[in-house]
Order: sequence, then structure tokens, then C-alpha cells
Amino acid sequence: MESLNHRSLRYGDHSLQTVDVWERPVDERVPAEGSNRYFFIYIHGGAWRDPQQLTDTAVPSIKLLAANDSPYIGRDRIAGFASIGYRLSPHPNFPQDASSTPADELRAARHPDHINDVWAALAKLGEYEKHAKGSPGDYIAHDRYIIYGHSCGGFLTYQLWMGAQATLSPSFGKAPPYIVGFEGIYDLRGLVDRGGSPAHGGGPGTGFAVALLSIATGSFGDDRSAWDTASPGKYDWTTLPDAPGPKRLAVVAYSMEDELVDVGEIDTLEAALRHGEASGKFSLAVARDLHGGHDDVHTDGHEIARVLTETVRQLDSRL
Repeated sequence: MESLNHRSLRYGDHSLQTVDVWERPVDERVPAEGSNRYFFIYIHGGAWRDPQQLTDTAVPSIKLLAANDSPYIGRDRIAGFASIGYRLSPHPNFPQDASSTPADELRAARHPDHINDVWAALAKLGEYEKHAKGSPGDYIAHDRYIIYGHSCGGFLTYQLWMGAQATLSPSFGKAPPYIVGFEGIYDLRGLVDRGGSPAHGGGPGTGFAVALLSIATGSFGDDRSAWDTASPGKYDWTTLPDAPGPKRLAVVAYSMEDELVDVGEIDTLEAALRHGEASGKFSLAVARDLHGGHDDVHTDGHEIARVLTETVRQLDSRL
């Protein structure tokens, strides 16, 4: 990672509206068209509200992937990395006084603010890649990028394919071709109704169930029909619009050791995607063999690096 140049881009007025970028030195870049390098874009988790989980949670897996002696994809296949920040919703453990907190620091986002921020960040990143001095690679425009997200970042990642249903606006950008969700939240109503895994102290009526309800209402409001509209696990993937470019690939990855997001979430999304896959508009890969607890997956980074490497190999097999 020491061999990559780091910079932070602002795409809005709020302090959280940033994109961290790690890119190769100018003399190591190549034109994206015809290249076999990939640009990796991360969307962090934290239940839409945790100010302790921000863009830097991408660093452990980036270090593993970008190392000169990396056992994973290999540095020669990497164009660079980005990690998207977005405005957060209120968190009861980190209260703010709205009357005294500057507007650019206030965590008061509500759906669809989060996903609209992600779209705005992608637009900024595409603009930067196109116009940055000394950068011949426009990786966004040439479809050589993979977007991956952890936890609620997985939810946001899949929302990028849902278009106007997720943004609540007809105005959104070109959907990414390849997406990967790690231990994602995908069905808000299902997550709240189940109340988490009984094996980890969850279940209906438990304290954990109360916390899950707080997460959903704090970020999406009280209307459960609106939760369904926003949830990738409830989306009809047979209606996915046609898109130019390569055939899309969806990857879903989960650890059975996850103590926060229960297996019902990946079950729900996989069933919805399997139904949609029959349309021929995308292919699906599912990995239920991750190891580690919910946050271990991103703090350790090895499982993320492994799945991203397998994703690239699957894309290579199409050639």
C-alpha cells in the first residue's frame, strides 16, 4: 500500500461526503481500454449510523491486495482503490446537539440520502479519473471496476442496481457491472422481525431486536412498506433494466460465524437473485464459507481479499 498514492476527494459540503482514493504512481498507469487491471471501490458498513466505521475500514483488505508479495489477485492486476464516505443517520450512542453542531458535521441523514451520496461519490470519482493530471486511465468509463460493500454497505452496493426504486428519483448514473456484498443487510423488515440470530442472543422481543428496530427506523423511518421498497432482498430482479457493456456479475458472501447479521439476510437475497438470474441479465455467485465474526471480516481483511480475488478469476474465465 506504501506504493500507492493516497488522496481524498470531496463531492459535497458535508464532512462525510468524501472519497478516499489509492492510485498507482503516474509512471505505472496504463490506459484502461484494453487493460486487464481492475479498480476496486468500497462502501463501508456501520448500520448507516456508526461514526466509528468510515472510509478507513477499507484499509486492511487494500494492504493485503496491494502488497508486492500479495498471494491474492496480484498487484499487476490492480489499477487502484477507492472508499466512499456518505452522510450518516443519528446514533443513540453518539448523540449530537442539532442546535450547536455545524451543519457539515451533523449526522441526520435519512433514506435515500445514503444511496444518493454513493451515486454522487461515483460521479465525482469518474470525473476525477477522467480529468486527473497524468492519469490516462478512465476506469469507471471502461467498466473495469468492482464495487464491494460490507454490512449496510452491501445493502447500498445492491441498491446501485435498483435504480430509481432505491434513489426515489429518476435521476441516477450508470449502474456498475460487478458488485459484491459482504455480510450484508438486505431485507430490513425480515431482519427486524427475526430480531437477529437466537444462537447469538437475538430473536423476537430481545434487546438485540430492539436495537435492530432502532437501526431501521433511525435510517428509514417507521413506514415498513418503505423498508421493503428500499431493500434489495425485496426487489424483483427480473425487472432489472438492460444495460450496455459486459454481462453483470453479482456476488454475495457471508460468514456463518456472523453474530450481528443473521443468515436469513443472505437467504432472502440469494432467493431473490436466483429468481432474477433466470432473466439472463446477470450471473450470480454465492460464498457462504467466510470465516470470522461480523466486523472481523473487514478488520482482518483476508476474507475480503480472497473473495475479490475469486471474483476477478471468475471474470477472467469469461474471456
